[in-house]
Amino acid sequence: MTTEYYIIINELAGSGHGKAVWETVKPLLEQRQVRFEYRVSAYAGHTTYLATQYAAAHHHRQPGVTPVLLVIGGDGTLNEALNGLMAAHLADPVPLAYIPGGSGNDFARGLGMATEPATALAQVLNNMRARPLNVGYYHETLKNEHRYFVNNVGLGFDAQIVDDTNRSRQKGRLGRWAYLSNTLKAFNEQEGFPLAVHLDRQRDSYRHAFLCTVSNHPYFGGGVKILPDADIYDDQLELIVIEEPHWWTVLWLFALLLMGGRHLNSRFVHHYRAKQLHLLVNSVEVGQMDGQTIGNRNYDLYFDTLTYPFWIDTSVQGQH
Repeated sequence: MTTEYYIIINELAGSGHGKAVWETVKPLLEQRQVRFEYRVSAYAGHTTYLATQYAAAHHHRQPGVTPVLLVIGGDGTLNEALNGLMAAHLADPVPLAYIPGGSGNDFARGLGMATEPATALAQVLNNMRARPLNVGYYHETLKNEHRYFVNNVGLGFDAQIVDDTNRSRQKGRLGRWAYLSNTLKAFNEQEGFPLAVHLDRQRDSYRHAFLCTVSNHPYFGGGVKILPDADIYDDQLELIVIEEPHWWTVLWLFALLLMGGRHLNSRFVHHYRAKQLHLLVNSVEVGQMDGQTIGNRNYDLYFDTLTYPFWIDTSVQGQH
């Protein structure tokens, strides 16, 4: 069986880190005489378009050839590729591979894959079969949106940080201090909002939700282990809701977070685990999905999970 790779590179991911990763990976591909072609993602949404076109072109596959779509970029680039592949509606989906090239790389953390480019490439090239991984799905009924995500969907505080950080990136002001500044700005500006959580027959209402995040694995925000028990290998999603806190409450929750997930026991934190969730927000709030802003509006979100074939073997520890 021969594997052919179609590679999409987001050179701007991670403030240019995506380009640096590609400059490391390309010679290794050529050295190993791997069959590949590549495209550079030029604008927001371009990766989705390229992925859909590639999947449609490989609807009828050559005997003995496995086509794989390999993404080099950040979590947002991976998200676009997944949504592009899903939009092709193939009965036999094209496997998705990934080499981290962003700033946060939370999907790689959640999966337990390497972030060093040469090792991550080895985990792709030495893979022998497609492996189904859990991904999230939502249907937003107010705008009739159907989207898929690899990491998380957030409303409120974390989404406001994402939105401000992406705006900073567009202005060329991105770095540790900019992220910290945006976090403090979001904390000062984010107000509590009404949130309804529906889970099976359970109905919970919060008058002053501050943070609301549905996640596919433990990490968000570039390595913050906010949901320690979330697992990308099962079919469950986890939801965390934090009510509007005082500043001293935030410090206490942060301390508990650093103590191995004890923040989930706080009376200000509400934790859910389920395959299907329904969230209703009747106020205008910023939303984010995999580090990309999805709007500033009301939301009526139905969540579920499904599996998608990935072409990554995390047991590989280096090049062979």
